[in-house]
Amino acid sequence: MNNQRNKYILLFALIAAVFTSCKNQWESRDAITDPSLGVTVLQQINNNADLSKFSQYLTQTGYDKVLAGSKTYTVWAPTNAAITAALVIDATIATDTGKLKRFVGNHISNQLYSTSLPQPSIRVKMLNGKSITFTKTKFEEANIVLSNIYSSNGLLHTIDQAIIPKLNIWDYIKSLKTVGLKQRDFLLSQNYLHQDSTRAKQTGVDPITGKPIYDPTSAIDTLNYYISRTQNIKSEDAQFTYFVLTDAAFTAESNKVLPYFASPSPTGSMVLANFNVTKDLAIPGLITQANLPDTIISPFNVKVPINKANIVQTYNASNGIVYVMSSVPYRLKDKITPIVIQGESTTLFSRTDKAGSIFYRTKLDNNGVPFSDILIETNTSSTLTAQFSAIYLAPNLNSVTYNVYWRAINDRAATFSQQLNFVTPLSGTFPYTLVPLLNYSETLLGTYTVTQYGSQLMYLTGANSTTSGTNSLTLDYVKLVPVLP
Repeated sequence: MNNQRNKYILLFALIAAVFTSCKNQWESRDAITDPSLGVTVLQQINNNADLSKFSQYLTQTGYDKVLAGSKTYTVWAPTNAAITAALVIDATIATDTGKLKRFVGNHISNQLYSTSLPQPSIRVKMLNGKSITFTKTKFEEANIVLSNIYSSNGLLHTIDQAIIPKLNIWDYIKSLKTVGLKQRDFLLSQNYLHQDSTRAKQTGVDPITGKPIYDPTSAIDTLNYYISRTQNIKSEDAQFTYFVLTDAAFTAESNKVLPYFASPSPTGSMVLANFNVTKDLAIPGLITQANLPDTIISPFNVKVPINKANIVQTYNASNGIVYVMSSVPYRLKDKITPIVIQGESTTLFSRTDKAGSIFYRTKLDNNGVPFSDILIETNTSSTLTAQFSAIYLAPNLNSVTYNVYWRAINDRAATFSQQLNFVTPLSGTFPYTLVPLLNYSETLLGTYTVTQYGSQLMYLTGANSTTSGTNSLTLDYVKLVPVLP
């Protein structure tokens, strides 16, 4: 009996020993053995003699207090030799307090960015507001010498080149002093002041309208029409390829399109022409010189001809790349292009009580290709009146003569006639034209000359008849093709 009891005691002792051993192993496994995790990223920098200049600048700018905090940071610290080389390029970095802070902030970001993250590259927002391209081996132009040095509040990489903050594309354009001055001046002329009512100081309430009254000097921002209508080349959150024309090239291209933007004032015409030239010079994405094609399609679907031999100078901006060009010879037909007004894209109608006569359709043509159009006709729910009109906005017509076509699909029981007019109904722009049965081809109506650039109303009008089927209307689209030299 005693032997049996002794066996149980020995068994329990062995089990207890095993559990104790396992417990000690897991406690050892969980213990922090990497001494680097017991220091901050600032201490990592201060402990590296080859980063002493960067450490000194951290103290001068107050970033030492930032890196000693509890938030998580990644630092790409330039070596002493790298900082010495940067001061050769711009000695004022060390003496200009604002410039020094921007310089140091150009090497620090929030959050952790190890070299395993880029696939193959990522853009990292730095504490100075700039964005930097980071790959597994490079930080912008710098090589990463030591990587992924962890600390209690961040990650340290050392780099062999200090990265001086670059201008963004917009600031570079503003800084131009010898080339591209006409383009610079035009873009800056598009600045305007805007009051942000969400930030403005309210001083009262208008007794008539009941709307808030704001301090006229409060929350005033400088905005720019060119940027709002093309690409935001100020933004550090995207990259662009931008072309600046020399003064001679800018004048040549503006004069080329100027006749097609006639307006009541010569100044207004020139503004329109200048915008037409510059709107296609901002291309989303960074295209290096080696990868520049001979033609780029702009966001406005215009072909931009590029000859690398015409590159005068290049600037690598913080948000892309700028090429100064001695020539970007647009083809006139790529700038002054056809305009298509879809039949179903009506603006309004001559009467508001005939909705029952109006049908927006999607059908297949004789080749099985789908199209959408409008059909207006008398039916059991609505009787169409004589000379009923569908009214359209013909947008941004150039001051040029257009060949005018329509495609009007008549799949009804009988033929009918309809009329197309610009500016006013029944103005006689074109005569009534027969719409034959099942004709899927474009019909040339004639020519129409626009004397001033701008948008105009366009009227599609039915026959002067109340007989069902004779005053119907149909339209797939109207196409205006400019007659160019």
